[in-house]
Amino acid sequence: MEWPEAAELASKLARGVELSEGDKQWIRELADACGWDVDDLVEDLKSLSADPSTRAERYRELFKEYYVKALRLAKDGDTRQAGEKIWEAVTALIKLHAAKKGVAIMRWDHGKLYNYVSSSVEMELRQLFRELLRVANVLHEHFYEGHLDANAFMEHFNDACKLIEEVKRALGL
Repeated sequence: MEWPEAAELASKLARGVELSEGDKQWIRELADACGWDVDDLVEDLKSLSADPSTRAERYRELFKEYYVKALRLAKDGDTRQAGEKIWEAVTALIKLHAAKKGVAIMRWDHGKLYNYVSSSVEMELRQLFRELLRVANVLHEHFYEGHLDANAFMEHFNDACKLIEEVKRALGL
């Protein structure tokens, strides 16, 4: 595992061990690296050893929550936060797909997500998932860099929303 700290944290959380300040800092770092909210990351870490298929409903809920927040934030003009929430929605959607197939995605890095799509998503959906990751990643970068003006942001955001809706239809969501 690239992040041994995550395995140790997952073990502590699953056993209900009180976390040290250093542990809490690692959780904040991991949340920042994966783009998820701290509470959602903690919940995911607690259940790392569970059968991935048992986590599908949790990922469905996270996807819906993040997607709705992204839409609201974009409407309110908060492009950086909206971009990050779209990224969070897309990662939850990919983890939902993986969980339904019984595949665990224990890390949240970009490479792991792209590798899952390339090796485990059905051939007829693979291009759609890859494009969704590419578009969402631009919005994820915007969260950190603020590099898109309002028009460019909305073009990418609308593209991401269209792709999300296509993936939802394809997956029967």
